[in-house]
Amino acid sequence: MPSAIKDHTAVEKSEDLPSILSKKFNISDVKQDALKWNKEWEAAIASSTAADVLKEISHFLDDSFFTPDDIEFFHQDLRRVQDHVAEILRSLFNEGHFDTIWLLLNAAEQRRHILEGLKGASEAPTLWGQDCRALCPEVTVSNFLTQGGKSFVDFLTRVLEISESSTKPAFLPNSWWEQASNLPNPWWGQASDVSPRKQVSQSTKVLFEVATINRNKFIAHFVMSSALSIVGDITNRSEGMKGALHIMENTEGYIARSLAGVKTTLRDKPLIRCENCTKTPEDIGQGVRFMVCSVCKTKLKFEVHYCSQSCQKQDWSLHKQACGKKPVSKGLSGTKGDSLWAFGDSNPAVDMIRNLGKKKGHHLTSLRDVGVNPCKGKRSPAAERQAEMLEADRNVDYFLFTASGETVRFVIDDPGAKMVFRINRGVIMMQTGDTGLDAMGEYMLKVMSGYPGLSRDIIL
Repeated sequence: MPSAIKDHTAVEKSEDLPSILSKKFNISDVKQDALKWNKEWEAAIASSTAADVLKEISHFLDDSFFTPDDIEFFHQDLRRVQDHVAEILRSLFNEGHFDTIWLLLNAAEQRRHILEGLKGASEAPTLWGQDCRALCPEVTVSNFLTQGGKSFVDFLTRVLEISESSTKPAFLPNSWWEQASNLPNPWWGQASDVSPRKQVSQSTKVLFEVATINRNKFIAHFVMSSALSIVGDITNRSEGMKGALHIMENTEGYIARSLAGVKTTLRDKPLIRCENCTKTPEDIGQGVRFMVCSVCKTKLKFEVHYCSQSCQKQDWSLHKQACGKKPVSKGLSGTKGDSLWAFGDSNPAVDMIRNLGKKKGHHLTSLRDVGVNPCKGKRSPAAERQAEMLEADRNVDYFLFTASGETVRFVIDDPGAKMVFRINRGVIMMQTGDTGLDAMGEYMLKVMSGYPGLSRDIIL
């Protein structure tokens, strides 16, 4: 059969091919409301299978629609795009501390850049335009925002590895999409009023390959558009990028990396944990539906969870004192009642902060409560004096002294940098030696270098 594609350029920009899912799910216009558009697409993808998607494609096309020359053209075009993407990603990872900057961004900024990538890919010259999203279930905003945005960095790393592989063009594997390979033509033998085009081939092998090429081309354009959006903000020092760049430029590299690393361990949502027995759904197993106190949920919009009626009754003697009056829970680790719920349970430094003051009957309210850990041995007189002064004035992160003996209060304004500094300070001051003091001193030197009377020798 002669090729149905006479002009490859025309096909790349063709609007004649029917949509895969956008019309079926009545997807909004991205230019009017990008957040709504994305939400609708994520719902459409979640409710569809790979077989559903291929069925929609094969409703109007079959293997006979494409010739070997068409496939070769698509391959060459994908190679060209992937080579360009690999060049951009190599530059990002090798030169710009991209992963650290990205992880330091807040979720709203990360979401904005991912949406820019999706919009760019939807407008790119692929066979189905935005409908190629239906072929890419892993390319969603919600997926990429997990682990503080680390999932996005991991995805870019995989794309770079695939793009640099010896196989050209390179196809990013996805078990969901690969379930549609080698499926028979679902419209074969159907009446013309069911299938608008006469189905010549019983196979969908070629059609699956064409869709796979366009899937990977959409991914390549997504990566390219999102990366360029991020680079543009870094270059122009946009408002949303200023916080991350400030930390990068005003802290030692290890502190910025530590802070970025902390974000990847944060929980995306508070844990659900029984207020009485403290078990989570994972501890109990599938099939257990946790209950919430209906009074607190209705009056306070505050959820206190129980795994059973028995646990709710056992906890009532304590809970009734605050039920419906004020949002109070036991502050169980990882729950909404825990002021540090986002942090994992296996971090000893965070556990130390989480449990500060509990013996005195109050809970952590701010970083100000982070004092100095007890020393494992005997501190030097200077270190002991430092510890006493820090305990006496908890607004200060460290005390420095000029050559004339004048006290200089060292205070970090950025809360993220403050937390990392204080955690490191606590670990260092537990020791009897000076391990770690140089690194802490270098950071203070960078921040306080312009202060009158402070020299490098004094700070270090």
